[in-house]
Amino acid sequence: MSGRERKLSDVLKRGYSDEELRHIYELGRFFLESGKVARAEKVFAGVTAVAPDHLPSWLGLANISILKNNLEAARGYAETARRVDKTSLPAALYLVTIMFALNELTSVGSLLGEVGDSIEGKSDVDPNLYRFYKMQLARFQGAITQ
Repeated sequence: MSGRERKLSDVLKRGYSDEELRHIYELGRFFLESGKVARAEKVFAGVTAVAPDHLPSWLGLANISILKNNLEAARGYAETARRVDKTSLPAALYLVTIMFALNELTSVGSLLGEVGDSIEGKSDVDPNLYRFYKMQLARFQGAITQ
């Protein structure tokens, strides 16, 4: 979930605690990893319906849209994830990947610049995400020199 906690009134209104939402989300991940894409999509869509600030579910929907080769929908879900948490490195990198697939190099460059500004020189960045960022940056540099 994003860095902010939901208010108790949000939890009571929707009927699910943060822990319950995490468990439901994990069920969706299990379905996705098991190849049950339609079930995973229903779970992620359900989580976002009751908790629109649940970033991992938005990224799950983006992932499913990529699998279905629906890149416009994937972009919409990734953009929603970015609105939920503007500092989310995974959301930004999902969006970069989708923009590459859509051949929107100007957007890719801008987003990679934002990501670079936010992570360069920081020691608490997940090394896997940092390597992925560096790979996307090299990919971008190769694409613009062709």
